[in-house]
Amino acid sequence: MVNSIVTILIPLIGIAAAGIINVEYYKIKDKSEFASIFSSVQLIPVLPLLFFLLLSFFFAKPIAAFLEIPTDKSYWIPLSCLLAFLTIYYEVLIAYNVTEQKPGFYSLFVISRIAIEVSLTVYFVANLGKGWEGRLMAWLIASIFSFVVAFIYFRKRNLLTTKISRKHTIAAVTFGLPLILHVIGKFVINQSDRVFITKMVSIEEAGIYNIGYQVGMILLIIVGAIANFMQPFLFERLSNLTAIAKAEIIKVTYWVIGAMLLVLLVMTLATPTFFSVLIDQSYAKGTKYVFWVGLSYFFWGVYMLFAGYIYYHGNTRILGLLAVISVILNLCLNYFLINKFGSLGAAYATCISFFVTSVIVVWKANRLFPLPWFQKIKS
Repeated sequence: MVNSIVTILIPLIGIAAAGIINVEYYKIKDKSEFASIFSSVQLIPVLPLLFFLLLSFFFAKPIAAFLEIPTDKSYWIPLSCLLAFLTIYYEVLIAYNVTEQKPGFYSLFVISRIAIEVSLTVYFVANLGKGWEGRLMAWLIASIFSFVVAFIYFRKRNLLTTKISRKHTIAAVTFGLPLILHVIGKFVINQSDRVFITKMVSIEEAGIYNIGYQVGMILLIIVGAIANFMQPFLFERLSNLTAIAKAEIIKVTYWVIGAMLLVLLVMTLATPTFFSVLIDQSYAKGTKYVFWVGLSYFFWGVYMLFAGYIYYHGNTRILGLLAVISVILNLCLNYFLINKFGSLGAAYATCISFFVTSVIVVWKANRLFPLPWFQKIKS
């Protein structure tokens, strides 16, 4: 429940404004001007944090009761705001490493964070018997550590300055506001199917579905790795869109789509063996969900490939509007398809929602940056 709160609060506190940094990195050559943009963006989450902290202090117990968190532990509601705030700066850190194309730093920060969080979790939960609170305590300490590391790293890179610009702040908020809907929309699509299955089928079937969903989400690991590579690759070439750059974008995009299809095929073929060896047989029915969830995330991967054009152009409003359409479509499809096909209808609903989203984004990206996708690519 706390994890869900933090997931929702991250875009609300950060206003998804940090994404503009990755775009402006390739557009602004003056280091002083870029530092001004960077610093202006870092201050944006402070005011929303204070608002949500104030709100959570007044309504901590009712919110905790609603989320079935023990009311005597309601202090985790305001702490969730702090967790979201700290997580924003950790995400800015690793996203900036991707933009800089510094895989060594990226790996160092991510692995260090995981090692600290896992070690502390084991210590608090297994050694001190702190239960679910021990897990959250480990998360909070690791987040504070990551925040300090991020501050030192940005300071050493001369990215923090007192030259705060109102113009840059407004531009970042304008860029990020529509993306709040985008982030929350994806969260709703990812979680609503379990709720529908629990209410319309059974909680047991929701558990089986969740296992199949987690296996199908293996493709999301590939999509995440591809996104880390594609964003700087794409932005760098869009900043100087020559004929050679266009050919490179097209060639790499085709290779990436082919790789995702190959992973989907291998994952689907390996699913029965995977379940028989590693998953309890009471969850064996979960195999029927894997392909459809994997296909959903293939479409999400296509979406990620082409959403980069929209990010670079700065026209993020289309992504916010698309998120609203996707959520409405997904909720309607969940209801009607689960009624018709049972719990498998939830997987169909997710797949159709991601497919529609990807088609619209591909269409919009090609309106913004028309590329010769079907011409022969010269080597």
